[in-house]
Amino acid sequence: MTRYPADALVSIYPFTRQSEGDEFIIGRVDTNIFLALPSDAIELLDYLAAGKTIGQAQRLYQQKYNEVPDIEGLLEVLEENDFVNILSSRQTILPTHTKQPKQINHFTHISQSSAQKLFSKKVLIGCGIVIFFAVAALSFKPEILPSYQAFVFTKNVTMMTLILTGINVIAVFLHEMAHLVAAKAVGVSCQLRLSNRLWILVAETDMTGIWGVPRNQRYLPFLAGPLLDVVLTSVLLLILFAQQENWVVISPIVLQLMQAIALSYLLGLIWQCYFFVRTDFYYVIANFFRCRSLMKDTKVFLQNQIFRLFRFSHPTDQSSIPRGEMRVIRCYAIIYVLGHIAAFWSLFFIGIPTMWNYASLLLGTLSAGYESNPYAFTDALVMGLLVFGIQGIGIFLWINSLRLTKRR
Repeated sequence: MTRYPADALVSIYPFTRQSEGDEFIIGRVDTNIFLALPSDAIELLDYLAAGKTIGQAQRLYQQKYNEVPDIEGLLEVLEENDFVNILSSRQTILPTHTKQPKQINHFTHISQSSAQKLFSKKVLIGCGIVIFFAVAALSFKPEILPSYQAFVFTKNVTMMTLILTGINVIAVFLHEMAHLVAAKAVGVSCQLRLSNRLWILVAETDMTGIWGVPRNQRYLPFLAGPLLDVVLTSVLLLILFAQQENWVVISPIVLQLMQAIALSYLLGLIWQCYFFVRTDFYYVIANFFRCRSLMKDTKVFLQNQIFRLFRFSHPTDQSSIPRGEMRVIRCYAIIYVLGHIAAFWSLFFIGIPTMWNYASLLLGTLSAGYESNPYAFTDALVMGLLVFGIQGIGIFLWINSLRLTKRR
């Protein structure tokens, strides 16, 4: 007996739809699940939503396209993702329960109208003006751009490191809040969470619902975080310019702290250019080229090349991917491979040796005991927790993600 009898009706949960080239993206806002379906599958879905039985929808499709649709395969995917419910002969309405847990979104009290005001054209123009003046100041006085020495504190090392770390945590929170508010401006609620990019601990905003809005409305939510970073960096550079011109007087310790914050922002913006991991700019590129699964498809593409090279098992079929999208995947594959080579090189030849040297110094101080030098012991303990605690969490999440991927 078939799982989907021809005389069965199908109840469909409310969903959004967005045209995306030859496909449609359908989504359930309450469960934050989105699927890409071809236009003919949407027609079948509309037939079922209009009250047609599975058999009737199949016949209507066959009359139009002169071929039998794989309606069972479609219903299986939709049922697994909780978009539909197959009704028995006694059922006439959709059950109220759902298999998928509702995502817990954050800062839902922020209204869409308030978010739109924060990202209005006037505000964006103001941001552009601030950035323009900062670039002009930098062209007149390039020396206001901070160097690596901004991170080298010679006095009150522990206190300054703690202050800088605290400010960086606030900066990361504001960055993610910018994403969240910009997404809210287009009607999408988000969730903030900790994650990792390779072995690096990051905060991220889950904007899965953004795929339910038109493509041109996704750019601002994707770029809101870097935009805020650029604006705040511009403000700091303008203050540093004013200090260079003797328009304001800033104490040396505050000046170095401002330079360190500006440098942290600049390094963060450089990090966003690491397209081989899912950074903000990666999503902009994927959206621009209409490649919703750019990284996933690239991994499969590279895996196929390895399979063909060493004549392993049959490669995964990617013939359904449009030719234009496949060209993007081939180009991105080069960036993906080179980026990972550079990342692992920096880990093994810079990151690990640096941390090893730090560990040796810290262990030497800690092994001497608190009584020998209370200040040095406390300093080493705090620095160890900051450096190795954050890095350790990132490495743990990375290894855990590899383990989960292998299980799948």
